Amino acid sequence: MKYKQSLKVLVVEDNLIDRRILESMLLESSDSTSLLKSSDSLAGALQLMSQYEFDIVILDLNLPDSHGEETLLKLNKQYPSVSVVINTGAYEDEVGLETLSFGAQDFLVKGKYNAYILNKALHYAVERKRVEAELVNAYRRLKDAQAQLVQSEKMKVVGGLASGVAHEVKNPLATLLYGVTYLSQKLSERDANVDSVMENMKQAIEKANDIVTDLLNFASLASVEKKKENLDEVIKGALSLVRHEFSRHHISVVKKIEKSLPPVMVDKNRIEQVLINLILNAVHAMPDGGDVTIRAYNRTLSEDLEDMPQLRRDEFKPGQEIVILTVEDGGCGIPEDKIDRIFDPFFTTRRGEGGVGLGLSVSKNIMDIHEGCIFVENKRDGGVRATLIFKVSTEKGGVPNGQEENLNRR
Repeated sequence: MKYKQSLKVLVVEDNLIDRRILESMLLESSDSTSLLKSSDSLAGALQLMSQYEFDIVILDLNLPDSHGEETLLKLNKQYPSVSVVINTGAYEDEVGLETLSFGAQDFLVKGKYNAYILNKALHYAVERKRVEAELVNAYRRLKDAQAQLVQSEKMKVVGGLASGVAHEVKNPLATLLYGVTYLSQKLSERDANVDSVMENMKQAIEKANDIVTDLLNFASLASVEKKKENLDEVIKGALSLVRHEFSRHHISVVKKIEKSLPPVMVDKNRIEQVLINLILNAVHAMPDGGDVTIRAYNRTLSEDLEDMPQLRRDEFKPGQEIVILTVEDGGCGIPEDKIDRIFDPFFTTRRGEGGVGLGLSVSKNIMDIHEGCIFVENKRDGGVRATLIFKVSTEKGGVPNGQEENLNRR
């Protein structure tokens, strides 16, 4: 039988006679095997797998340094993408069947196969592994699509409610603010307590108005005006609007922008809004001061997109050029039991400090409209990294920019 693909095979067998039989069968057909290595221990097998890229491993479960199903589990843990066929002892069909539930693709019983059956089993196992991987990826894409659909419908409902509530509340707030301002001006006798109450009322109304404005922003993201923009200019615009927060909170901002960054198609004001949300989150995460680092650079996605697993497969393609923008802080991070909820509308870890929980929801909506991506993760060394992904504009041209800057040093 002639096979389309020659396999790279690793034989892991401590019995010298069994190992020689396997090697002889594999070499019987010249077009079946392109690489053949062997080992008599699990440690030796793992060492060979670090040196060569094998398609399949023929594995004896009972080795000098490993025994039973643990042998398979250890190998699969380190090399999950490699196909495995178990080579069991005579009359161990039941053991072979059990290994299929632990990640093997097939099993053979010693003394009950010839070269033809062996080579056919190996090629079928490799194909089975490929199909399994495709099914897993398809299931993951289906789950992602389902989650996005649920989130989209939820946001649509919340957005409609938010818009209605905001419009109903905004006019009464304006009336209250006008009334407080009018009374403050008309009071003939100045009283410190009265002045304090009036000022508190005015601040409360303004705070409520800010929340209503956030609600309107949340509900009115359908209209954006995208133009070819240089992200370095967008970053500068966002920083200029929150510069006063840096001095007030003793924050040092470091920019690391790649030179000749390719342009992206964005609504400058909307992306500034996203950046301001991320920057202020970073500032509030460091009440005693610290560093906020902003990076921007471009790269080309790998063929399997495994370098950026957070990206939606229906939006980003292998080989696509993207621009990555990150905002990092050195704060305490986000509790692991809450990090999956940070994009939910009205969810906030700063409720007691006046947080409303719309900033990241609005930011995600904006990035979705731009066919981009936003994700937030805790850094291993402490703090949080927020990442924005933009598709590079297909139009030619770019503006040279960027070098490292340090702004508002403490």
